[in-house]
Amino acid sequence: MWKVVKRGVDVRLLHAKEPGENFREDFDKYPGLWSRLERRLCPRVHFKIMIFDCATAYIGSANLTGAGMGMKGDNNRNFEAGILTDEPQLVDAAADHLDSVWQGHRCTKCKRKAFCGDRIN
Repeated sequence: MWKVVKRGVDVRLLHAKEPGENFREDFDKYPGLWSRLERRLCPRVHFKIMIFDCATAYIGSANLTGAGMGMKGDNNRNFEAGILTDEPQLVDAAADHLDSVWQGHRCTKCKRKAFCGDRIN
């Protein structure tokens, strides 16, 4: 991710709660990322969607952790499922879903606002 940020690409991160200590320590190592990253919190978010250049999407279950991404070794990883696709209809649908939450369209009917420390809308 760091290479694309250096090229001037903006990064959006939508997550359910404040990140843990490991994330924060890693994040602090890259001050150039601070100005390129937009973050929003939504306690209802559980999906994992990554959109790359509006042309490719990852849609799956893996959390962005070592175990979730398979970086802890063959015997220490989670069992995950996901797809990486460049099929325009799937990429558009995933991007629309992500954008609807990012822009707060789902907030009006949300029943968890009491747990939303950083309200989108």
